[in-house]
Amino acid sequence: MNPHIPTIRDPITEITFWSRFGGAFCLLSPLLLFLAFFYVVPFANLIQESFRLTSLDGQVSDSLTLHQYIKTLSSSRIARVMERTFSMSVLTVVITLLLSYPIALLMIRIKSTPRTIILLVIFISLASSLIVRNYGWVVVLSDKGALNAFLQAIGLIQEPLRMMYSKVAIVIALVHFSIPSMVLPIYGSLLRQPRSLTEASLSLGGNSWQTFRKITLPLSLPGVFGGTVLTFALSMSAYVTPLMLGSPSSSMISQVAAEQLLVQLNFPYGSAIIVTLTVLTFILVAFYATILRRVFRADV
Repeated sequence: MNPHIPTIRDPITEITFWSRFGGAFCLLSPLLLFLAFFYVVPFANLIQESFRLTSLDGQVSDSLTLHQYIKTLSSSRIARVMERTFSMSVLTVVITLLLSYPIALLMIRIKSTPRTIILLVIFISLASSLIVRNYGWVVVLSDKGALNAFLQAIGLIQEPLRMMYSKVAIVIALVHFSIPSMVLPIYGSLLRQPRSLTEASLSLGGNSWQTFRKITLPLSLPGVFGGTVLTFALSMSAYVTPLMLGSPSSSMISQVAAEQLLVQLNFPYGSAIIVTLTVLTFILVAFYATILRRVFRADV
């Protein structure tokens, strides 16, 4: 091409490009600005803070070091709490999925009126305060609460069960909190499936279980992926629920980070714990997505 010949711009190509991506950018720009201001900038400050060194008198030096990360990764307490947080989060994801998938499947197969009622209940649950819901579980799970009273009334137990301030109470509250985040993505994935595929499977001799296992479930894996990732992220970063319903022996990693930031005022160490938790969560989610793509051939 002769460098002295000016390049002719094609207005049709520019208009087509803008019509395809310009509208999407305008719609996403408020969200991108919100994320940049309230997430990217604070998290960048946390990363910067995590590389600083705290002296014995509490002063923070300007020199950058990996000391806080070495301290985090070598701490036996952090390892125990991180393992506890991971196991409780995985248990929460499994229970929430087992409870939510039948609800989403039921919403697809019932009429519009009961479906609307279920969606209304889910949205009301999303709108209710987390603290109010946790106080509700305090009333239900306490030694003289509704659940123990019911179990004693039907003769299953003689003495009240100790459920409050334990891992059981935390997992129950986390499952209750996460069910809407699991139901809605699965319901959206099921809603996009053509009914003709199910009808074709049944007409070709497949029973309901075969149709579900070979058609409905594989096609709903993107929704399952979205719901499980949301539930896992919410559980890994939970702070209020384990603080209200748990005990020191069932504390989660967010409580340890909050203790360093708010009580000990050790901002570099607390920042290193939060950054480590965030990076670990992203690694686990990426590993989970890889398994779904390669093993289950899911489009996630």
